[in-house]
Amino acid sequence: MHRMLVICVTVILVLVTIASGKISTRCYACRSRGEQGDCKDPFTNNATSIKELAGNPISVTSCPSGWCRKQMEGVRGPGDDYGAATERACLPLSPPDGEERCAEVNIRNKITLLCVCRGDLCNSAQSLQSYHYFIAVGLAMSILTYARNIIPV
Repeated sequence: MHRMLVICVTVILVLVTIASGKISTRCYACRSRGEQGDCKDPFTNNATSIKELAGNPISVTSCPSGWCRKQMEGVRGPGDDYGAATERACLPLSPPDGEERCAEVNIRNKITLLCVCRGDLCNSAQSLQSYHYFIAVGLAMSILTYARNIIPV
């Protein structure tokens, strides 16, 4: 029983690592100001559509840190230049605590919403690509149920 559980956990960890892009992380890179540009939300691009559009100002870049960011200026309403700019890029260093999050920060005297995430192309419109984790949990439950049925306790 113990050996089968170790094998199942190992397989799950490998699949989660591959699915969430920990092996080869890329980030979207772009910047839009105001209503102009394609970097703002809703962000409808994907890695394939970006390659197909010649001269597209949005790119997909390799990210050695494994962490991407999405930064939105003017998050406090019209008095703060609402929607002034949206930028997506690689985060050069991982956060010290290793936590994915969104927080209001002061950058260049502007209140900015900064979201950091870990995983392949995670800085798209979704703040975190949580569906990878739902798939992993479902897979884990299936494997453990199967293992419980074939190995007597």
